Order: sequence, then C-alpha cells, then structure tokens
Amino acid sequence: MNLYRLRQAVQQPPLNLGIMPCYQALRPRFHIHWVEQVDSTNRSLAAMMAAGAPAGTVLVASSQQAGRGQWGRQWQSPPGGVYLSLGLKPDLPAHRSPYLTLASAWGVATSLVNLGLPVQVKWPNDLVAAGKKLGGVLAETHLEGGRVQTVVIGLGLNGVNPVPENGISIQELIQPDAAPGPLNTVEDLAAIALYGLMQGYLHWLNLGDDAFLIDYHTRLANLGQSLTVEGKSAEVIGVAPSGNLRVRLSPPHNDTPAVKTLEIEPGKVTLGYNA
Repeated sequence: MNLYRLRQAVQQPPLNLGIMPCYQALRPRFHIHWVEQVDSTNRSLAAMMAAGAPAGTVLVASSQQAGRGQWGRQWQSPPGGVYLSLGLKPDLPAHRSPYLTLASAWGVATSLVNLGLPVQVKWPNDLVAAGKKLGGVLAETHLEGGRVQTVVIGLGLNGVNPVPENGISIQELIQPDAAPGPLNTVEDLAAIALYGLMQGYLHWLNLGDDAFLIDYHTRLANLGQSLTVEGKSAEVIGVAPSGNLRVRLSPPHNDTPAVKTLEIEPGKVTLGYNA
C-alpha cells in the first residue's frame, strides 16, 4: 500500500470505482491516513474521532495485528488485503444503527458487482463470492442522548493476500486474461471500498429504511437458505425493518397451522458458508 497512489486512486472518476449512475457526482472529502501496521484500524480511528477528527477521516493499514470482525472474532490481516476504517458523524436515532452495517456491506458489494464481480452480502456484515468469504464490515458507534453521533466503519477485504479455506480473494475472482483495471492494485481496491461505503450510506439515507431493504435483498446471499431455529427447520425469507434476520418455520407434518415467522438478532444464529 502506498499513500500517494491511494490518494491518486480516490481521484478517479466514480464510474471507474463501480459507483451507481445516480451517484456519479459523488466526490467525498476523505482525510486519509496510512500506517504500515496497527493493532486495529477501528480501534485507532475511534481514538482519532474522539480527539476531534472530522467526518470522512480514514485510516488505512497494510496489515493489522489484532483485526476484529463481529463478536470479537479475529480477522486475519496479512499484507495484500485492504484494511481500512472510515469515520462518520451521522446524528441518527440509535434504533437505526443496524443499517450502518447493512448499508456499508451493500454499498461495497454493489460497487464490486458493477465492476463485474459476482459479490453478494451475507447477513449481516459479510461480503461473499462463490459461497466463500471475501470481506467483512464492522460498524462501531458512539452514542450520546440515544443518538449515534459517531460511527467507525471498518472493512477487511481480501485482495491478493492468502486466505483460509472458507475464504476467497479478489485475485481469484479476476479473469486471468482480463485487461488491467481498477481491481488490480491494493490502492485501487481501497478506493473502490471507500466509495462503496459512502455509496451504501448515502443510498440508505436517501431511500429510507424500508425502500433500502428492497435493494438490500437483491444482494442477499441467504434468501431461501435452510437452517435450524429452536430445534425446528426454518428458511430465511429476508431481513426485517429492525435489521434482524427474518425466517419462516416449517410447519409440523401432521397438521397445518398458520405459517410462523420469527426475527433473529445478529449473533443468535450461524449461517455458515457453502465452501
């Protein structure tokens, strides 16, 4: 990762970065900081935001020693991947905070789809391709008076780094005979990711929760997925306005009661990967 090349990459036309036509005029003012190595970009940027850093502050690292995913899980962060955090000051009611994760994952996935990659979102915070994990989002909020005053959105994206068995990288998804383009360098991938995060955030704010969920479902990899809930067979039917997963329980074989649906909070069920 090279800071000068990254700053050049974010100056590219949004079309080159996978941005939807309705946001082609998007020109975010990013305040980019880069470090060779850090324990966690989210943790370090949260401290910077608390000290007065403005909205749009970005921290990018070539590698992380203690990268984190949801629920405190470790995120392997070897050189060659994209590890960054973006700080925003949304001033939103706390009950809408789950959408910061949903919108971020959707925005990056949409940018990558627009650049020709078969990327989907795995509820609530993963990017997947070919049934394997390509990346993940971690949105951490600071609340005051029941409102989200600051959010740090962390993203880990597999670029040209080695990945575990259930993982996949951008390098593996690019066609070997494809012409050089915006997916070929870590700096370009970081620029795509930053614009993608902003695209998702603005799209959600512009549409509102309910309309955004319609678009979110078009990228959702889990629709129709079978799982077990409370010892019973169930099927994923979408995401509820609360941001929780919505599932439909299979009725017993011997009678036909009304269809029962449940909402499941993040962390209460494991959806797994297809690998």
